[in-house]
Order: sequence, then C-alpha cells, then structure tokens
Amino acid sequence: METLIAYFSKFGNTHKIADAIAGGIPQQANVTTIDFEHLTLDHLVNIDLLVMGSPTHNMNLPKTVKPLLENFPKRTLPGTPVAAFDTSYKMSWMLNQFTAAKHLARNLRKIGGKLLLPPEIFLVTGREGPLMNGELERAEKWAESLWAKLDNEFSDGIAE
Repeated sequence: METLIAYFSKFGNTHKIADAIAGGIPQQANVTTIDFEHLTLDHLVNIDLLVMGSPTHNMNLPKTVKPLLENFPKRTLPGTPVAAFDTSYKMSWMLNQFTAAKHLARNLRKIGGKLLLPPEIFLVTGREGPLMNGELERAEKWAESLWAKLDNEFSDGIAE
C-alpha cells in the first residue's frame, strides 16, 4: 500500500496534523508526507490512498493551493480512495460548507478520487494557531477511521 499525505501549511499547524494522520496509519501503508509546493503529478501515480490538507483562508483554499489543483487533469485519480482535511477556526454550522476541506474534497472528486470519509476540520485557536488541545490525537483517530473504512472497501482486507 502506498499512501500519500499532501498538505499546505503556512504556520505549521496543518503540517502537524498531516504528521499526526501519518502516525495513525499502519506502517504497512508506506506513508509519505509532502508539502504542496513539492507535489507533482508523478507523486499521484500508483498510490492507493491520497489524503490532502490545507488551512482555511477566507472560507476557501489558500490562493497558492487553488492553481495546483486546477492544473491536475480530470482523470488523474481514477477511483483512488481520497480524504480531505483542514485547519480552521470553529465556525457556525452554516459556514462549515466553506472550509478548505470541503473545497479539497470537491476538487479531489473532480479528478477521479473516491471520497472515503466526509471532509474533516481540525481546530486552531487563532490565525497562526496553535491547534486546540486534543486535535493531534483526534487526527490520529481520524486516520485510524480512514484506514478502517479503506479496509472495509476491499473484500479481502488490507490491514492484515
């Protein structure tokens, strides 16, 4: 299993969440984490799971992330299991549709990815952070849930 966790992090909080997610995925998954600035189409070849994360900026993806996703061809990830997360302030339920994770998930589906879990929000206390207490542990648990869902998608199992 090849797992790629790609993230954009301005103040380090999203990077910390990406590392925590990597820690929650079993070792046999061969996890690689990469910053968006280094991500190329070649990284998306022959992966079994793609997890993407970004902070929410102005209820959207950061301006540096949007062009990267828009440049991926439509069938870049045909049927590849994907998941999306972000770091964000706590928002009202009405504004939750405008998080970076929702935009990432939509973009991942547009390029052929199969969303395993709903987009996840990890909370920060201020513009530059830090993360709220317990968010790193919650990220690990989310990764475990993601892996369990992936395992259930395959009849022969993958986590054996």
